[in-house]
Amino acid sequence: MKIIHLVLGKANPERMNGVNKVAYQLATTQTELGFDVSLWGIANTLDKNYPDRNFKTQLFYQIKNKLTLDQDLIKAIQSISTDTVVHMHGAFIPEFYHISRLLKKQNISYIYTPHGSLTEMAMTKNKMVKKIYFQFFESKLIQDAKRIQLLGINEFSFLDTLTTKANKCLIANGQDLKIIPMYPDQLTPKENPVFGFCGRLAKFHKGLDLMLQGFQQYIYNGGKGTLALIGDGSDRTELEQLADDLGIADKVIFHGKKFGKEKFDLLAKMDVFLHTSRMEGFPTAVLEAAAMKKPTITSEATNINDFVKQYNCGFILEKNTPTEIAGVMTTADQFFQKNKLGEMGEAARRMVEEEFDWKKIANELIKVYAA
Repeated sequence: MKIIHLVLGKANPERMNGVNKVAYQLATTQTELGFDVSLWGIANTLDKNYPDRNFKTQLFYQIKNKLTLDQDLIKAIQSISTDTVVHMHGAFIPEFYHISRLLKKQNISYIYTPHGSLTEMAMTKNKMVKKIYFQFFESKLIQDAKRIQLLGINEFSFLDTLTTKANKCLIANGQDLKIIPMYPDQLTPKENPVFGFCGRLAKFHKGLDLMLQGFQQYIYNGGKGTLALIGDGSDRTELEQLADDLGIADKVIFHGKKFGKEKFDLLAKMDVFLHTSRMEGFPTAVLEAAAMKKPTITSEATNINDFVKQYNCGFILEKNTPTEIAGVMTTADQFFQKNKLGEMGEAARRMVEEEFDWKKIANELIKVYAA
């Protein structure tokens, strides 16, 4: 069996695109497991501006005319052998619809992972456009897929309201534990906690407006912690202005994009990791923080809350509102003051080791491909 992972982009792990990071990790791990794996990327340039990898990478131009494909891509698809499985990563991508038609014509199986794009909240953004596109294009892609991989229970359940023709399975993202550095449990003793976030600064998607508003209420209620955000995005200026408007700019640090050791050094200084997203597939940033023994505060949209409850390794947001966020931050602060976060952090690491190791995830998907 040959495996092709298909993405919009180049699967560069040093970028902030979560879908590309997941495709990279799957291709890497499945290659390590001994499978013949390639990654095909549809991109604006064919430059190799990404680190070396253990799998083959083939790039094709993303052309402006969405009614067709790059001719080189068409030829490449036509040359695929029938013992190949194609794994598409991402939703509402016109190129993927055209590719699915060519694959069906050639009797090539494909797996489709929407990466959170088919959750209820995600479908409300640009609602009419998505509804029309789904009816005429995405639903057909889903219908003809060998299997639909959903990352979280929210998307898994909601898909039934969109189509009854999906052959679906529930398999979450994973975390590469080899890349996680180990730090002393307490780098520098401090009086008050550091709450943190790492990811794309997308205000609505990641619920960062809710996070800042909740942090403001936490401060108003007597909290003395700080909030550190790692990442960048088109909403950064707006979020910085919101922090200023809320009167918490002196308590909020925007670190910008950080990668590698610089990022891990900042994560290590956090005491509690926040993820207040309105919509998600399965955020790898939460797994990364948990692997670094950081207790988490997570919204239901992250799809990880059932695991957090099972391992007692963080705090659950029953409602993703500023008031709820403030209350949970206060509770986490109390745990910090009583030196109770360390035990939670150990449980968070154990959760990742037992539930989200990439080898386990990759093998689960291999079974899906071979079925």
